[in-house]
Amino acid sequence: MTQLTLHPVTQDNWIACAKLELPESQRGYVAPNVYSIAESKFEPHYQPRVILLDEEVAGFLMYCQDDTDQQAEAFWLFRMMIAASHQGKGLGYQAVTLALAEMETMGARLAYTMHKPDNEVAGRLYARLGFRRVGVLEDGDIQLQRDF
Repeated sequence: MTQLTLHPVTQDNWIACAKLELPESQRGYVAPNVYSIAESKFEPHYQPRVILLDEEVAGFLMYCQDDTDQQAEAFWLFRMMIAASHQGKGLGYQAVTLALAEMETMGARLAYTMHKPDNEVAGRLYARLGFRRVGVLEDGDIQLQRDF
């Protein structure tokens, strides 16, 4: 039986993570992983995670505490991707579930995420995970919220 886990991005796994690719139809929905990994080195509250399927790097996600929230009870899941070769297996659902559990352990009482308006797959995924639409961000992304 295969197992999906989240692990911090490290010196040992960042290159494999940076090389992951989305299908052509999804490019532009998520910033490249190498950009996100670099960004995390300058934003210490960012939590980059490699998504491992058994021992294979299968995806990437990143979240953080909302630094504008005085109680630090709000978190943002702002990067999530599953490599093209691993899509359609339910890994996105499992990975976000694991990330939400990490956030809750850190004191989250609500989580935000977003997706491009034409990314219907992401919209359905987040709806299945209990997120609801709460607005539109400045860049046009659909903003979603989930309470714990």
